[in-house]
Amino acid sequence: MHFENVVFAGGGNRCFWQAGFWSIAAPVFDLKPSRVASVSAGAAVACALFAGTFEQGFADYKQAIADNERNLYPLNLLTKQPVFPHGGMYRNAIMGSIDGQALARLHAGPEIHILVSCPPRWASERMALLLGMVAVGLDAFNHDVIHITVGRRFGFQPLYLSVRECATPADLADLIIGSSCVPPLTPQARHNGIPIFDGGLVNNVPTEGVAQDKGQTLVLLTRQFASVPAIDGHTFVQPSQPIPVRVWDYTDDAALQATFDLGRRDGERFCACV
Repeated sequence: MHFENVVFAGGGNRCFWQAGFWSIAAPVFDLKPSRVASVSAGAAVACALFAGTFEQGFADYKQAIADNERNLYPLNLLTKQPVFPHGGMYRNAIMGSIDGQALARLHAGPEIHILVSCPPRWASERMALLLGMVAVGLDAFNHDVIHITVGRRFGFQPLYLSVRECATPADLADLIIGSSCVPPLTPQARHNGIPIFDGGLVNNVPTEGVAQDKGQTLVLLTRQFASVPAIDGHTFVQPSQPIPVRVWDYTDDAALQATFDLGRRDGERFCACV
């Protein structure tokens, strides 16, 4: 099988299933796409994979998760330390796996676009944040909908940004965190002075990012759906069972490993069936 395009869906920690699947399927099918569309943590996984730094980055991230005791530190309200550890740990994980050489490999590799959500022009920053929170809550009820639309109905607009526009590892970290931005878990991200939010608000499975490109498209989901769309030229793959890790749980390193291992097993089944 030959895929010109690959789509990495969002899903926080669930995206480590994608890495496990890729670790098996990529060498079997010699997967070397020319274009990648990604969003949220799927973008972080995609960048680590194509930079060739995933294994060390995953090991370091699991250790950081093992060392973190809580997802919430309420006593930090009395200090200048963050109440939620997610933003700092997320940035450290990206910066720890993407240095100058890794970024150069990304620039020389497939064109990777990362989706972010731009708020409605009429909304203030606080209003946009509130609308985003409401959209996330409503989307939680649409378990069987692959392409969510609530954020767009509220006026959020998609913006795809290329990894090749990132001049430094810090720029890439800003872009990935912007695509995953869900205050207060992460700091408010900005692009050209404008606040940006999790790209999943407008599309958590950004197939539109490669819609104009020729060739076959592999779409890596991060949760189970009752059915997947039958789109000519698209191959959707999804976990064979519920993923064991929670999206924003930064305390359970064993669940992270179990998620990766599930991806490997599903990758083996996929290779055996194709």
